[in-house]
Amino acid sequence: KTDIVFMKNGDRITGEVKNLSRGQLEFKTDSMGTLLIEWEDILEVVSDTGQSVELTNGQRFYGPLAKAESPDMVSVLTDQGAVGLSTQDVISMYPVEAGFWERLDLRFSLGFTWDKASEVGKYNLGVEAEYRDPRFRTNAGLSSEVTTQPGREDTSRASFDISHLVYHRNKRFHQVFGTLEQNKELGIDLRTVAGAAYGWVPIRSQRNWFALGAGLAVNHEVPIDGADETNLEGVGSLVYDYYRYSSPERRFKVDLLFFPNLSDIGRWRASFDMVYGWEFIKDLFWNMDFYANYDSDPISIDASSSDYGVISSLEYKF
Repeated sequence: KTDIVFMKNGDRITGEVKNLSRGQLEFKTDSMGTLLIEWEDILEVVSDTGQSVELTNGQRFYGPLAKAESPDMVSVLTDQGAVGLSTQDVISMYPVEAGFWERLDLRFSLGFTWDKASEVGKYNLGVEAEYRDPRFRTNAGLSSEVTTQPGREDTSRASFDISHLVYHRNKRFHQVFGTLEQNKELGIDLRTVAGAAYGWVPIRSQRNWFALGAGLAVNHEVPIDGADETNLEGVGSLVYDYYRYSSPERRFKVDLLFFPNLSDIGRWRASFDMVYGWEFIKDLFWNMDFYANYDSDPISIDASSSDYGVISSLEYKF
């Protein structure tokens, strides 16, 4: 392990750069194990290993890291020569030969609520996976919720979604995505959505991610009662993600999706999800999630046009 991190407080640490993501450098040492170092506390990094370095403006540079000529700089030895970069502009860094598991984040959540007066119980389960690469980002998620109450039929909602986002120059990206969804409140036995979008990331820093996108999707719906339908939809998306690794670690995320129906003009759908997570024990989080879904013209005859709720859960990050 020959990589060296120079800290602003004068410390010097020898080890191996594993990755830089969301304002935190993962650095493996022989004597202290794997350290998670706040990027804002680092003065300089030197590495003989080829690194992929990404800036806030979307530019990427590849090569070993040499000692910079001035503090608060990263010097990348590219094939075209040395390039000096401000540490404030660097948001992502990986060894070019980083393995699969080093780029994968997994989260598992479980929640339960019960009200004595109404005897309403809610059970929810969630799994999230994110694979990060300087060139792209792949996400997958599974969530399920069941609501029970004596004397009434149980209601449930479940979804599985996957997306693959590829970065381009000038903070642009293209994305393909798919969703499987079941929601009894909205009268949906199964909704299958597949689509593609093009977008812009006006804000991408060590702690913030803000993206806007637009595209098209095909939506096939199987209602609880009624005939199946297949429609072409427009897609509009807004995503904001804030994260802070300093103890306690916190995360705030907002997802807003809008689907105007292009086959059945006048019908439109929308979904909103807002999550706040707070780490109270290492890698264990308390989450509060507010969700809302709306369909202007539900496909099932007796279905509601809206569904919303609040979920409280415990989440473990691997």
